Amino acid sequence: MDIFRIELERILPSQLYISEQKYGESLALFRRNGFEHYPPIPIKKIGHDIFFTDGHTRALILWQNGVRTVNIYHCPEELDWISYLMDLEWCRNSRIVSIQDLDRCIIAGPDYEKKWLERCADGQRWLAENPVRDLKLCFETDREKKSVICAEVLRSLPKWFGIEAAIQDYVREVTNLHFVSATLYGKVIGFCAVKVNFETNADLFVLGLFEEFHGKGIGTRMIDFVQTYCREMKIDYMSVKTLSARHPDENYRETRKFYERCGFRPFEEFPTLWDEANPCLLMIKNIYS
Repeated sequence: MDIFRIELERILPSQLYISEQKYGESLALFRRNGFEHYPPIPIKKIGHDIFFTDGHTRALILWQNGVRTVNIYHCPEELDWISYLMDLEWCRNSRIVSIQDLDRCIIAGPDYEKKWLERCADGQRWLAENPVRDLKLCFETDREKKSVICAEVLRSLPKWFGIEAAIQDYVREVTNLHFVSATLYGKVIGFCAVKVNFETNADLFVLGLFEEFHGKGIGTRMIDFVQTYCREMKIDYMSVKTLSARHPDENYRETRKFYERCGFRPFEEFPTLWDEANPCLLMIKNIYS
């Protein structure tokens, strides 16, 4: 387990309350062992957002006692990412955006169970019915926001977007394009930028979604959203360029399968459009077929 040090104020809380009993027990351990000796605190990251997956009580006690930089490690366990997005939104809505905000949220056992544990159970039942029911798709018009979203998402996807110069090109270009953002529980988790050519074709210039949310139908919903726009604007076709099957990359093999499931079909290959090491495949879709 690799242990790092990070400023406490950079880590977002993902729970609304601290158990009074657990707080007392943890404080007693700190007083016995000192504030330099504690298990590292697990964190995860979505884009730029770093958040606690556990250890809120330890972190709060450390903060109260003047500690500002703590030992952390990246939690290796797979998470229910959507559940954590919901928790983070609860915290934002309650103005709990840093560990010191939990200083006012230490509550006794019965209250902790009712206010937090029961709320979490209700949230899990809500998500079990439809985990992406809160998904919001909309056109973003603010040029700066387009660039910020594009940069955050693409830099989180090195398997697909590993060349910094290419990312910078995308960040510049998307400001002039139709831009659809995908927001789930208050966090923008993906986007697509669309270039309309001759009022007959909508080219998916770039599409990105945090990898943690792949396979949940969100990318498909973005493409459906663009297709609806195309129908409203009487645009006949959609197209997308991706890495050709000439290249053995497994991640792009899954990308091609994704576009095929969305109705795109291979149309033409351009072996040197980008460069010889990255052969391009053009895929198209008839909006009305």
